[in-house]
Amino acid sequence: MSVTRSAPDAASTLPFFKSLRWRLIVWYGGAVALLLAVFAGVVYYGADIVIFKSAALRVEGVAAQVEAIARAGSNGPFGPVSAVTLLSDEAQLDALAGPGLYIEAFNARGARIGASSNLAGYDLPTTGYRPWSPPEGVNGSWGIADTPVGTVLAHWHVIRSGAAPLATVYVAESLDSVRQTLATFATLLIAAYLAAIALIAAASFWLARTAIGPINEIARSAQEIGGDDLTKRLNWQGRTDELGILAARFDEMLSRLEAAFARERRFISDASHELKTPLTVINGNAQMLLRWGDKDETVRKEALEAIRSESASMARVINAMLTLAKTDNLHALALEPTNLRPIVADATAALRPQAEAKGLSLRAECDGDAYVMGEPGLLRQLVTNLTENAIKFTESGGVQVSMRSENAHALLDVADTGPGIPRDAMPQVFDRFYRADPARSRAVEGTGLGLAVVRNIVRAHGGEIDIKSEVGRGTTFSVRLPTLTLDPEGDAQ
Repeated sequence: MSVTRSAPDAASTLPFFKSLRWRLIVWYGGAVALLLAVFAGVVYYGADIVIFKSAALRVEGVAAQVEAIARAGSNGPFGPVSAVTLLSDEAQLDALAGPGLYIEAFNARGARIGASSNLAGYDLPTTGYRPWSPPEGVNGSWGIADTPVGTVLAHWHVIRSGAAPLATVYVAESLDSVRQTLATFATLLIAAYLAAIALIAAASFWLARTAIGPINEIARSAQEIGGDDLTKRLNWQGRTDELGILAARFDEMLSRLEAAFARERRFISDASHELKTPLTVINGNAQMLLRWGDKDETVRKEALEAIRSESASMARVINAMLTLAKTDNLHALALEPTNLRPIVADATAALRPQAEAKGLSLRAECDGDAYVMGEPGLLRQLVTNLTENAIKFTESGGVQVSMRSENAHALLDVADTGPGIPRDAMPQVFDRFYRADPARSRAVEGTGLGLAVVRNIVRAHGGEIDIKSEVGRGTTFSVRLPTLTLDPEGDAQ
């Protein structure tokens, strides 16, 4: 960075909730943390469903195997007796049971027929189950109950021989392992969530610092810039993101401001110089009038003529300066559809006596109408300044003013047979108070603002101006203004 860092960090001086950096950290971090919390909740809920469904499918599978064994016995030579005998075979039931998985069978009167040995003499309850809705794809009667062997998820169904019930089989799985698995999973989720929160906080801080830090650099630079020193620049290199573009635009803005201030200082200096001379002349002649005006008629007339001439010169300078100020502010212009043809004709007609007084010809040629969106007074001043400038610097020959429409533009050319403009002077001819030949220009009446006013008027109307000149052959000023289209009734649009 080319700027100093004497100014304090703007973000560090702001209250917490007014700092964009901290609000970005809190809101970004909080939003991501909330999304992660919702995601973790959904994952935990899904895991709960999957684990319970897995347990239910296991219980349902064992129940189906028990029923298959009982039905195989009931189809034997001893019928229902064989089925009951098989259900009372502890070894048979133990082969289907396992750790945390219990099996018990009751007859139609509710008496115990048999049970897996891991029940240790306890009975599974036949009533008092809390309802439990099995997931999709799992059928039968289900419930949850607290038993001597722990909280279990139970499935029960009645085995029938024809229409007669033979037994009711209960298959239950302990929920301790299920809950332990869910608790372990929840612990892992919480640990992962806290780790993610830490990473999010670090990322939020880094993001806020990366995003807001350069803005603070720009703010410090702006604070250090004063009206007397616009030379400071950020001079960021190699950064092509939005902040890099902002820094580049900031430097460009400073360059434009520096140039504008330089122009204004030069303008004020030049204007002061231009006004100082006529004011001095007016003051001197006024003193002469006070001393000798009543005694010497010649002195009185010469003093009054000098005062009149210098006052007119001051008025021209002031009017030109006011026009420049007006055209610098586009919002101050009252634009309307305007036909250039009568403006060109009237302006050249008004200046023809001035040209003829110097023995010059002044011709105007307009090839049809050309409507532009403009302010008539300024457009007339545009034509007048260019034509008057051509007459002023032309000693023999004449001035040709022509206007035509071409490619949706109005083209205005003012050509003279004057001495021409040197190539090295052409870039400055539109500068305020610029004179290509100061020695010769002192003999030519003018303010040095005419062409500067012309350029401002052209720019204010969205146009362009160009110069073609050859020393000893003359100069042509070419103005290009966008035209308006005409509706079927001939009105400008």
